Amino acid sequence: MESSLLEKMDSRDWDKRYEAASNIWSLTPNEFVVEYLGHMPAGSMIDLAGGEGRNALWFASRGWDVENVEYSKVALKKFADRAFEEDLEARCKSTNADVTENPQYALRQVDLGVISYLQIDSVGLLSAVRSLISNIKSGGTFFGIWHARENLIGGYGGPQDPEVLPTKEEMQSALEQCGIFDALIELRERHVDVGAEVRKAIDLVVVATKL
Repeated sequence: MESSLLEKMDSRDWDKRYEAASNIWSLTPNEFVVEYLGHMPAGSMIDLAGGEGRNALWFASRGWDVENVEYSKVALKKFADRAFEEDLEARCKSTNADVTENPQYALRQVDLGVISYLQIDSVGLLSAVRSLISNIKSGGTFFGIWHARENLIGGYGGPQDPEVLPTKEEMQSALEQCGIFDALIELRERHVDVGAEVRKAIDLVVVATKL
């Protein structure tokens, strides 16, 4: 789920949004997911607030067992349909849940947990991050991407509400509350094609190992 204000939209709102187009987000995985995680051997992973499942499906195509935990049933239907079309359904699980309310995961103690552009308030985000990290095995990887607050001034796209744009310091604090004290937290630039123009987006990328 990208560029979203989860606390201001209920599941019916998201269903309507996903019904409005064949695909809301790109069919290809996020470029930073590929860059930071493409070397990992196949295992099990959860894509929290995964929308139509572009990242989860990419992992499934590489031999992973994946679970897309998503607020919208319409998005999950698209995920399941694409998994069937690509002969990946045996590796793909769907869970319909509000990710801020401690979802009941189908996969337990996974190798990798991914959050991609879950742009919500700090209280809800901490709840989602804590829940996901609790379901990652010792030695497993937590990975997150967000539109950064710096994007308001120096970047393009994403929400324009600073309350849902985390900073490096806020993410470090949230991770420390979840027991992770040695995460890689950095700002990365991403290029976005806007018509004939290429614009710069600023993302916050987090990679951590759960001890």
